[in-house]
Amino acid sequence: MFKLSSRRYTGAKTKLLQAIDESILKHFDYRKCKNLSFFDVFAGTGVVSEYFMQKPQFQHFIINDFLQSNFVIYQGFFGKGEFDLNKLEKIRQDFQGIESQKSNENLIDCHEFTTVNSHNDKKGQNYYAKHFGGTFFSKNDAFKIGVIREEIDRLLESQIITQKEFYMLLASLLYSSDRVANTVGHYDAYRKNIALEDRFNYELIEPLKTHKNIEIFKQDSNALVRDLVSFYEAHSYLKDSINDTKLPIDIAFLDPPYNSRQYSRFYHLLETLSTNDKPKLYGVALKPKPKNLSAYCKVEAKEALKDLVQNLAKISKFIVLTYNNTYSANARSNARIGAKDIKELLESVGQTSMCEYDFKAFSTGKSDLKNHKERIFICQVAKQ
Repeated sequence: MFKLSSRRYTGAKTKLLQAIDESILKHFDYRKCKNLSFFDVFAGTGVVSEYFMQKPQFQHFIINDFLQSNFVIYQGFFGKGEFDLNKLEKIRQDFQGIESQKSNENLIDCHEFTTVNSHNDKKGQNYYAKHFGGTFFSKNDAFKIGVIREEIDRLLESQIITQKEFYMLLASLLYSSDRVANTVGHYDAYRKNIALEDRFNYELIEPLKTHKNIEIFKQDSNALVRDLVSFYEAHSYLKDSINDTKLPIDIAFLDPPYNSRQYSRFYHLLETLSTNDKPKLYGVALKPKPKNLSAYCKVEAKEALKDLVQNLAKISKFIVLTYNNTYSANARSNARIGAKDIKELLESVGQTSMCEYDFKAFSTGKSDLKNHKERIFICQVAKQ
């Protein structure tokens, strides 16, 4: 079964979790506290939230990311709802029984769950086989992925599975597909001049067992924070008490993108699998028209971060922000916001310190990236 961290993702913090924890403890010894809240503002893979869910002091989590594929994955691993692992295992076995496009142009009858796929064309193809077969996947693997994607929707519509089971099956498809995709870890392009083999194997994710209070959002981060400020103000959570100001968020963790590489473009194929909207594709990389673009990858990145920090300061005790100094010959990888700018923004709302760690920068192999650092900023927000 897939663990949450079993995926390729640009900027993933899996290898930095211990460093993040150590940096926080230097300024906030949460081990002496209880019933703490953690706000993962740009959650990405979700591994930072998962890490702190193992800490008994943290009980309330807000997890947010504006990608639909990440939202699906959070719901699959963290979301509430009923699910039956025995039923899901039987469906997994049924999916494994799907024959390839080469051997059978129609979907075989897989016991009580699957039926002939009416979405295939006369040649036995489907959207994913037609557009991604022979590029991001082998033709047979793309065909199977397309058949399974349609079947997951049908199972939900037929009320054979619950909403939670839907997310678990779909997240499993995302992980299974990404595992064999012909890429270097994102979908900005596929590797050419490679003989693609049939490698797809549908496996299930392993949902996290926890009783923590978890809220999952799919919103623009700045808009969500403004909404939370308004909510807490309306419900009098931010009133001064005699002893202290009670703020609803103990730690707000920020890991925003800093360069022009839009994550909705990096992971467009997983986004399409998540929504199953089958958009028209363009260019060599077979991308849909741009949508869901982040201000943090544009020239207004600094202003966006300023707005975010100022609003987070109204509801948070500590703001923790990770940043790596990834500069290369490729201008698209150059940071939109510098470390100096970040420190100044955080210092405007509270006392700020920085910890620095060696870090291996992402590279497709064309750039010689040396002496890169991951910086972790810890801001103790001043009382408003």
